[in-house]
Amino acid sequence: MDLVGEAEPTTTTFYYDPQVDVHHRLPVRAALTTAFYVAPQEAQEARRLFDAACRSARLDQDPDLPLVAGRGVPSALVLAREWGMTDLTERLASAIDASYEPTWDDDRGEFTWGMGLDEEHPRGQFNAFLAAAEASGPGRWTALSAAPLESCPQVVDVDFPRVALRHADWADSTLRLGLAPLRENPQQRTTFRVIGAAPGSWQIAGPPGATVERTEHSLVIETPLVSTDLELTQG
Repeated sequence: MDLVGEAEPTTTTFYYDPQVDVHHRLPVRAALTTAFYVAPQEAQEARRLFDAACRSARLDQDPDLPLVAGRGVPSALVLAREWGMTDLTERLASAIDASYEPTWDDDRGEFTWGMGLDEEHPRGQFNAFLAAAEASGPGRWTALSAAPLESCPQVVDVDFPRVALRHADWADSTLRLGLAPLRENPQQRTTFRVIGAAPGSWQIAGPPGATVERTEHSLVIETPLVSTDLELTQG
């Protein structure tokens, strides 16, 4: 990781081939991304790389720099939120909103960032980092990497893009869902399933006409095609 001694790093290993023992080294600014991968494993070393990268990219000095498309700034926002760097988080988030073209596609029901690339389809890898930044918070990346996710029931067979989920989370034994249809129509209905739910009967709270049925392998939920919140509770 080019962290010999106490001097500030000036390069970062972007790729290492162990068979021929070759480092592909780049200027330390690239550590805006490589520090993302190091952080859950060696947090102190990752922070050294990240701080040096921020200074190299002037992210710690100039909040008005135009942002170029890539992984560096989005992964930097993940780490700024991971380490509770409030000032940097606010400046990066503002710059991303100003430069990366956050866009709702009403016809497809999708939210993406165009990043100034003028491409027919938004760049997947760059959008993935930005989506991760939206979901990140103090310690979350480290916690996610530290151990396998606990198994839990999953919502499947959602009729996307006709309908999407704003959120899906458990509070004790209650599954809370937020439905966001592309176009509301109370006369139409949508259906999806929950697999892995505990056996037994389940109750649903939501709009009139919403139902839940227990089958052998899943819960089948049917609800009017409206923007709504649903709660599924065992018992």
